[in-house]
Amino acid sequence: MQAVIINIFIDATLHVLATLGGVQFTVQQPRLKTDAASSGEVTGVIRLLGGVNGSVALGFERGCVLQIVSSMLGEDIRDLDLGQDIQDAVGEITNMVSGQAAQKLGDVTPRIEIRPDVVLMGQGAIPGQTRGAAVIAVPLIGPAGRLTIEVCWSE
Repeated sequence: MQAVIINIFIDATLHVLATLGGVQFTVQQPRLKTDAASSGEVTGVIRLLGGVNGSVALGFERGCVLQIVSSMLGEDIRDLDLGQDIQDAVGEITNMVSGQAAQKLGDVTPRIEIRPDVVLMGQGAIPGQTRGAAVIAVPLIGPAGRLTIEVCWSE
């Protein structure tokens, strides 16, 4: 079941970024994550509630988020200091990924509720990553850098 849920979030993320940002990514080998810090400089967090307690985090490296936000806004964004624009754009991506995943997840297990939570700037701890629970990190490589999907939950 874990692999099915993780694949739903991977597919939803790939679809949203291709549609919204016009960017194609290549999925890399998943790995267990050993630290608590976000993998990206900007991270959108989706909370998982109900049948599980945890989160899905979309951690964008600098170049990756700048390319996607530039495409979304139709202008050349070169600086993460445009904090609110970057946060709003990643929040919108997170909302759209949540919507895509919720549709498919409902067919697999209606017990899980998905809720977009927060956008983090910097590499801090991710809300919803439960102590002692495994964190699966799935790197996606795009033309301007990496996005890592981090999935963690306990039942």
